[in-house]
Amino acid sequence: MRLRSTIFAITTMLAFPVLADSAVKPGNMESSVEQKTPTERRAMIDHATQETLAQVYKQFPNAKSQIAKASAYAVFRTGGFQAMFVGIGGGDGVAIAAGKRTYMDMLQGKLGIGLGAKETREVWVFTSNEAYNKFISSGWSASGEAGAAAKAGKAGVQIAGAKHLAKDVFVYQFTENGLTAEATVNGSKYMVSDELNKK
Repeated sequence: MRLRSTIFAITTMLAFPVLADSAVKPGNMESSVEQKTPTERRAMIDHATQETLAQVYKQFPNAKSQIAKASAYAVFRTGGFQAMFVGIGGGDGVAIAAGKRTYMDMLQGKLGIGLGAKETREVWVFTSNEAYNKFISSGWSASGEAGAAAKAGKAGVQIAGAKHLAKDVFVYQFTENGLTAEATVNGSKYMVSDELNKK
């Protein structure tokens, strides 16, 4: 556990200077995050959000009404580079509840074996205000969440095609090859962006 915490801390520090290079922007956007104004970044995030939701709705038509009825949802685009055992990356997105938009940043630090850079898109669906508020205030913590989802089983609310990640939390994750069977968000940190939420 201590080793994983240490590695995550190191990769988090390393991720900051490479976010612009590691994040693969939709539509071959040539400018880095640092070169965009907050207004421009929000516009990019909103555009990516619409594209990603359209992808979900095309594959799972029932999801459109289910997400509309949910307490909240969030959409993220992420990019990263993974070299052998340690991956680093980051991204941004927006969480939406009752029409209110909260823009967020995301950092990734993960263990695994591989080499390469890739973009992913994530759609989080929250079926309770409690789950959403916890996500906004605390981000995502992998510890204990998988067990909670397993105990909940298949009973109760379901979101078409989404992975049941935790109590009242569902997620879709797309890569360049399409929807992944198992969403992988371990080692990710989601944070409200002070910069992007300034008026």
